[in-house]
Amino acid sequence: MYEAFFGMTHTPFTRDLPPECLYETKAMSDVLGRLMYVADKKLFAVITSEPGCGKSTLLRKFDAMLPKDEYILLYLSDSKLTPKWFYKGLLEQLGIDSGFYRGDAKRQLQASIEIIQGVQKKRVVCILDEAHLLDKEMLEEFRFMLNYKFDSESPMAL
Repeated sequence: MYEAFFGMTHTPFTRDLPPECLYETKAMSDVLGRLMYVADKKLFAVITSEPGCGKSTLLRKFDAMLPKDEYILLYLSDSKLTPKWFYKGLLEQLGIDSGFYRGDAKRQLQASIEIIQGVQKKRVVCILDEAHLLDKEMLEEFRFMLNYKFDSESPMAL
């Protein structure tokens, strides 16, 4: 009703707003440029800000601008994430059924990323949204994944 009255093509301020319709401020443009640099160089980045400032929206925009022929983006957002569900969630996004045990799933993910980087020649970008809410065990698993070398190159994480 309001959309028709004001001639809008989308309802404003919703999560399903297409990323190309987002207003890009200078600050957003700067952060997106830095994230592209981090993705290109396979580095680690942390985005911090006050709640509700648009960090997750920024990540949606970042995902939309990543060239899909060069990058695979894996995204998890779960404040109660456990290592087993971490590996399961990433493997499912790659279309792979994970092993039952955490160690098996970890090895599956490592092998999958090696194939992606070696055969498909793509970079893996892993985003853990709301990571500040994760417990120590989960952060250690993520650190392990970052330290593991895939053909001498680690996946990039945000």
